[in-house]
Formats: sequence, structure tokens, C-alpha cells
Amino acid sequence: MLRAVLFDMDGVLLKSEEAWAYVVAAAGAHFRGRPVTREEFQPTFGQGTEADVRVFGLGCTPAELDAFYIEHFPRYAEHVWVNPEARELLEALGALGLGRAVVTNTVSPLAATLLEAAHLADCFECTACADLVPRSKPAPDLVLYALERLAVAAGEALMVGDSRYDQGAAHAAGVRFVGLGLEGDARIERLSELMAQLTLPARAL
Repeated sequence: MLRAVLFDMDGVLLKSEEAWAYVVAAAGAHFRGRPVTREEFQPTFGQGTEADVRVFGLGCTPAELDAFYIEHFPRYAEHVWVNPEARELLEALGALGLGRAVVTNTVSPLAATLLEAAHLADCFECTACADLVPRSKPAPDLVLYALERLAVAAGEALMVGDSRYDQGAAHAAGVRFVGLGLEGDARIERLSELMAQLTLPARAL
């Protein structure tokens, strides 16, 4: 019986890749003396701050990089796109009594900023962010955190994501994965297609 739906944030509810390209480039200039190029950035988007430090060769700690991101990201917020189907879907899930969670490698202050700007912050019972657990996606920690906060078992949830990091985290936690434009246990091309994938409890039918 389905009791909760977990969502990746970036690429699913909104798209901030363009904004992140700018702020990561700025981080490269600050912490290694040259910007992170688009060619470096694109295949790594969504990997988490610890990996950013390692992959881009930045001369800082993950905590220092998080602080840089928090300080500098807002100036690029105009480049964030909000999925126009997100709010209607989230409200429908809430009306059915299903728990809703964001599961993101973004740290809490930035996730809150993005969700507020997208007018989606009130649609979730849980926001699982990278600074709340030991390991980011594709480790299962964030998914397990969300399940615990929502008080549901892995078999009672599904996760919607658009990257191998999301898929890896969901499967490592034993949660069914629905890929948005990505192969998974099921695949959808638009958020509005998700309702057809749900096995709802009898009280919701």
C-alpha cells in the first residue's frame, strides 16, 4: 500500500542547473583560481558538495563550499525554472492523504530558498537535505531519513527522480523508483503522468 511519495528537487520540481552552472563556476574561480567550465560541470550536476570539492579540485572543505553556495546562489536565482505541473500534483497527493517529501543533495538553506521561490514549500511534510545526513545521493541516507520522518516503510513509498543519483539512492533504500525521462521501475515523461503509476490505499480510491 502506498503511503508516501518522495521527490528529487532539481530536474523534477524545478530546474536550477543553469543557476548552479554560474555559482559553481564562481566557486572554481574562488577556490582553485579558475572557473569550473560548463564541460566540467554538466556531467556532475547533482552529485553533492563533497564530490564537488574532490572532482573540481577545489581548495576548500565541503562546509566552506556550502557556505559559498549559500552566500552566492541567490544572485543567480533568476535562472531557476519551476515545473508548472508540480503544485497541482503535490496538492492532489496531499488530498489523498499521502506523505510528501523532497529528497535533495542541496543543503537545507538553499533548498528552502528554492522551494519558497517556487511556491512549493507548503506542499511537503519533510525536506531531506544533504546537511542532515552523513552521505548524499546515491547513498540511501536521504531516502531513509525521509522514510523515518514520514513514518513509512520502504515498501510503502516510491521516489520520483531524473538522475542516476536518485535511482541509486532509491534502490539502495529499497524504494520503488519512477524515472522522469529516465528508465526505472517505471518511467514517466511528465509529472502529470505520475498519478497513473500509483497504487493507492482503499480509503483514497
